[in-house]
Amino acid sequence: MDFKIFIFYFLLVFTVVTFASGVLFYRVSVKYIDKHMEKDGVSPPGWDKGIGASVSFYIFAMFFERSRIPTPMFDGRFVAKYTRTLDKIIGAIHLVSIIGAVLSLCIITFLKHS
Repeated sequence: MDFKIFIFYFLLVFTVVTFASGVLFYRVSVKYIDKHMEKDGVSPPGWDKGIGASVSFYIFAMFFERSRIPTPMFDGRFVAKYTRTLDKIIGAIHLVSIIGAVLSLCIITFLKHS
């Protein structure tokens, strides 16, 4: 099998996993965390109108301490407080699949031009 085709299949798999884990993370984890944040009097990001744009912010706040610093757009302190093991697993799958998709795309682009 040609290496380019092999990498293309990786890209395809990573793209599907990224989409599925993003939807799953939003429906399971973000809803759970938002519910608990509201009990503490912290409202979820007002700029995310249910389209899942805050998924990346939540994942970064779960894994990277620097992303927990409160900003006008997002307060990640409470995300880490209410994160469950399930949320970390789904978030890690999503993060790895995004990195894999980007790397696959970079490799395909590099091989296309060489």
